[in-house]
Amino acid sequence: MRCQHCGHEVPEGSIYCNRCGYRMSNDMACPHCGKQIPASSAFCPSCGKAVKEIARPQQPAATATAAAATPRTEQPQPTQTYNEQRRAAQQQAARQPVNAWKQPEPEEDDDDTDDNDGGRSNFNRNLIIGIIAVAVLIGLLSLLRHCNSQENDRLEARADSLAIQAEGSQDPMAVLTAELNRNGLTEDKAYTGCAVRFDSTDPDTPERIVGVTYKDDTDRPFIKVYNLTRDGGGWKTELGQTKYFDGRVIMMDNSSLIADAMNVPRKVTIEGKQYLYFAMVNHLKGAGEGGNGRVTLCLYDTEGKKLTTLTYDGKIRSRTDGRQYVYCRGPLESTSGSERSFLKQEAGNIGAIRVATQDEIDAEEEAKAQEEEAKALEGEENAGAKWDHDNAENVEKLKEGEEVKMKPTQYDKPIINMKEIKDKLENDRYLVFLDTKGAVVGFNKNTRKYFTIYGGKNGSATGISFHGDNTVLIKTGGGSITYDLVNDRAKSAN
Repeated sequence: MRCQHCGHEVPEGSIYCNRCGYRMSNDMACPHCGKQIPASSAFCPSCGKAVKEIARPQQPAATATAAAATPRTEQPQPTQTYNEQRRAAQQQAARQPVNAWKQPEPEEDDDDTDDNDGGRSNFNRNLIIGIIAVAVLIGLLSLLRHCNSQENDRLEARADSLAIQAEGSQDPMAVLTAELNRNGLTEDKAYTGCAVRFDSTDPDTPERIVGVTYKDDTDRPFIKVYNLTRDGGGWKTELGQTKYFDGRVIMMDNSSLIADAMNVPRKVTIEGKQYLYFAMVNHLKGAGEGGNGRVTLCLYDTEGKKLTTLTYDGKIRSRTDGRQYVYCRGPLESTSGSERSFLKQEAGNIGAIRVATQDEIDAEEEAKAQEEEAKALEGEENAGAKWDHDNAENVEKLKEGEEVKMKPTQYDKPIINMKEIKDKLENDRYLVFLDTKGAVVGFNKNTRKYFTIYGGKNGSATGISFHGDNTVLIKTGGGSITYDLVNDRAKSAN
């Protein structure tokens, strides 16, 4: 189809000419919703709002008459743009009576050139959003502060409630735990080990609870001793002692101590003073069977706030029931004084401590000496001393004329200083050496092993010679000895 105004060919179904903008049809756009409606419509069939037919701009009478006489194609009339048509329609609609049954909505400003009004509108909108966000944030912070305050009040109330319940139960462990919570003394997250009540004996001595907490899952394990003294209707809490056990694992349960709960812990009186007696296992971290273990017995002076300990240190061993004990020879500290004498006596009631008897100590000493002696005879440099040690009894039998089987030790490396060789024998199977110290050494060519034939402790060898096949005659200051190199048998040759 062609534009009636400029004659340009436009796509089928076009409403406006894509060259001059001339309107190709008589339909018009609804000024409210923009839908295309017949030009004669009084109301928009899409949105229902009142509209007025959009007429082309009126021309002067003379111009109109000339336009009527002149074909449209020869003198085309200028047409309105889409935005001009919408503005005209809106102005015409404003002069029309308002629809009685439908209130018109506020008109939108479609003027694309009004950038300043748009920027101002965006600024105002962002400002309002920012103010609202700040107000919401302040409200949330206030709510959070209120919730934290309520939680703190709840925790304090809970601590007070625990204290009241504990006091009502008369359980010293419960009282200690509640009072530590109420006084904010649980930040170290220590365990409650024990607590004992000391009843008032006279008006000048207030009721008291002494308890111990401990912590072992830290670089510096510790125990803390607390004094709780009756103060009117409540308790006054005081930290009395802190003792560290570096590198140790603390256990205060009676199963680990292998002790009667009626015996440990308890209150005791020594020379008129009141004490809390308790004990603990404090093995070396990571120690198991055969490792280092300790059991520490303690006395805490409730008046002087002094802690006295007695430690049993030794190897960890296991009983048939799987529980472990410390095998030792006694305490590390001196047992002089009334306090440590008491603790030494109490050690006999704790199964986690096993003190060795004198017979066991003697046997251990002997085994230790033998171990040290054997260690001293190790190595090629001690080959002669080892032969004398291992064959001491055989040498005595040789003196009595008996034939004995000797005990040589085989070595991979030379056991003789080649620079000190005095004499040498050799056949197809053995080499035999005599050194300047009077010792005789053999070398087996097949096995490539060295061994001592004669140590020289019971008289230096003065000469060697073969006495038959693979038999050596050894001359000493006390006589002669023959030595069978194949069977390691020796006898006197006198």
